[in-house]
Amino acid sequence: MFRRKKEKRIKRKKHIIQEYVEAILFAFVVAMLIRNYTIQTFKIPSSSMETTLLIGDFLIGNKVKYFFDDPMREDIVIFQYPADPEEPEPRDNFAKIIGPVYLDKTKWLPIWHQRKNVVKRVIGMPGDKVEIIDKDVYINDKLFKGGYEQYIDSRIIPYEAGRIYWDEKFMGSRDNFGPVTVPEDVYFVMGDNRDVSGDSRYWGFLPRKSITGTPGIIYMSIGEPPYKDIREYIYKKQGRLRSQSEIRWKRFFKLIN
Repeated sequence: MFRRKKEKRIKRKKHIIQEYVEAILFAFVVAMLIRNYTIQTFKIPSSSMETTLLIGDFLIGNKVKYFFDDPMREDIVIFQYPADPEEPEPRDNFAKIIGPVYLDKTKWLPIWHQRKNVVKRVIGMPGDKVEIIDKDVYINDKLFKGGYEQYIDSRIIPYEAGRIYWDEKFMGSRDNFGPVTVPEDVYFVMGDNRDVSGDSRYWGFLPRKSITGTPGIIYMSIGEPPYKDIREYIYKKQGRLRSQSEIRWKRFFKLIN
């Protein structure tokens, strides 16, 4: 009798390139899940939230909070800027792969496209009547102040001198605006630095679905001192005035209220 030799199972060894590709794809998927559903890091690029948030503050955003709750008045919210295109343009040059990942057909390379993240404060809730009179905000005909407002321009632009339009309807000026009533599922948001903030006064209500989270902590801060007045703001925008950036040690790992 002949014994059949036991066949040894040969374990196929993965090619090193395959291992690298699988590791990269796994890391990409994990990073995408973390970025989209849990936390996000980003840098404050403008002065619209001074002095609560400064240019050069590096933030960790909490993207879980509004999975369970809706924003409340005075919450600082992170959202995708409504005025940005939802998809990369020109649209014919891009093919959607999955989520925010698109294929650039002119270069045959994948790109990540999302509306830029913006940070503002919720002022008007659904159902609220919002009006601005000589810079002061009124909610349902009552003066509303939170103590974080900042005004660096002493001028008050009259209602009639304004250039703000919503769908061709004249809305007033930066300092005299409205009144408007906030519909359901949207919010009226403003920057704390009211004179230089591009917010709901200019581009309208913020949809609930555009809100992605809230800033939780400043983990690092490097930048110039906040603007003292509108003249300094204009001069710096024009490149006529420069000051040296500094590390703001006191803002490291600062909780955002």
